[in-house]
Amino acid sequence: MLVELTLDEPERQNGVEAYPLLMGLGSMLGWRVSWCTLGVRYDPTLRYRLPPRDLGALLAEISRRKPRIIVINEHLQEDQWTRVKATRARLVHSSLDEGTLDHFADFVRQEIPEAAGADLDSPRLFDRIQPEFRRTILNKTPWAKLSIIRVVTGMRCSYRTHVAQNPYYRGIVPSAKTMRCSFCDLRRMAMPLRDEVSFAVRLIEAACRQRRVEKGREYRFETLGCRLWRRLGEFVETLTRRGVRSAELNFMPRFDELLSAREMISRCLPLMARGGLAMRLYGMGVENFSPAENMRLNKGVTADQVHEATRFMKEMAARWPGTFRLPPGGFSMILFTPWTTIEDLRINVNNIKRCPMIDPAFALGRRLQLFPGLPVTALAEKDGLVAAEGSGLFYNSGCIAKVDRQEIPWRFQHPEVDILWRLALRISSGHVFLEGARSSPPREMLDPLSLFRRAIERAAASAPCRESPTASRATGAVRRRPAG
Repeated sequence: MLVELTLDEPERQNGVEAYPLLMGLGSMLGWRVSWCTLGVRYDPTLRYRLPPRDLGALLAEISRRKPRIIVINEHLQEDQWTRVKATRARLVHSSLDEGTLDHFADFVRQEIPEAAGADLDSPRLFDRIQPEFRRTILNKTPWAKLSIIRVVTGMRCSYRTHVAQNPYYRGIVPSAKTMRCSFCDLRRMAMPLRDEVSFAVRLIEAACRQRRVEKGREYRFETLGCRLWRRLGEFVETLTRRGVRSAELNFMPRFDELLSAREMISRCLPLMARGGLAMRLYGMGVENFSPAENMRLNKGVTADQVHEATRFMKEMAARWPGTFRLPPGGFSMILFTPWTTIEDLRINVNNIKRCPMIDPAFALGRRLQLFPGLPVTALAEKDGLVAAEGSGLFYNSGCIAKVDRQEIPWRFQHPEVDILWRLALRISSGHVFLEGARSSPPREMLDPLSLFRRAIERAAASAPCRESPTASRATGAVRRRPAG
């Protein structure tokens, strides 16, 4: 029995990527399998307390089905976890998320050893499993019905650069020749699929066939896999040829990947419009417009690329309304890091002002999160910017998806930037001025970006100009280095 806690913040949903495959595996073995869903509100502690009625519904479903194994995608608070375990079923927490394909066989062997006879090491395992999406919703939360379906076909991103090209990380990560973005903890995957397009199409077809959506609603799929993105044209053609309709396909490319795919996207959109499909781009990270900060983050995306991609996206959305859809929250950023200077903030504010796809209020409240084992964490440790304790305020940019993941606190190198960070949090709170998101504020009302720009200039007038020799070299390097 699979138990899914569906969050009201779908971008934080994790742990159900493997459920259609686990259902299919169980059916292939002749087992009785079921999937039940409860809609819950996101809890920053990642330990959920179900309302009494919902807990009762779950326990009643367990009593009715009498499963031997219960797989659940989120943690319950201890007393409720104990009550579920008391049903005598073996309770397993699903650790499978974006690494589903790589870790599926090991997860089954370790957590569901009864299924070990399914030839889990066969290279055709995922061809043999018929995915199943049927489920029972146990409460009436509206977001449970509209949950996004994540289709994992491989690594989300394949971007890597040579460590030697980045002056900040020479000697910091000596065991590695290449690195991703310095704040990214995605691991290499074996990419076990023989054909990403056919696998994704099979899952989407099965979901559309087995789940019903209300009239006027669409299926929503989040498609993960850099190889699938490169085959976007073939993917869309196959879906339309197979008659898949009323589906929104969500993709999260890098800006350089989007620019490289412009011609392919332009060819796909007429086909999608005729076939009743839509494309939405989401979660695209600018991170930082400052060349020095960009180099520390090892992002490899320039300001010119961001603005060029923005123009293309706005043009496609205007030409294909309803078919090409813009990110609902705009682009993401990491505005503040331990090394941020006043000049970095000035560069960012000027570029945020130019970009209609960035919500200024959202951007002002974004900062770097450090976690163990990451290159950027090693850099902060080297520079003495790791702190003994944090502010005590909860902050989650989306990187904390597991109960045992703990952020490493840090401090600002420049005290005046610490003051600006605290101000940014206060003036950005409650404001959303992204174009089209809400009505524009009254003219006489100061928007957060204008107010913050004033604060930067006041701070600049009273603080010394700071730029380390390393930052100066990095600024020149990132201007010379092609992104990608």
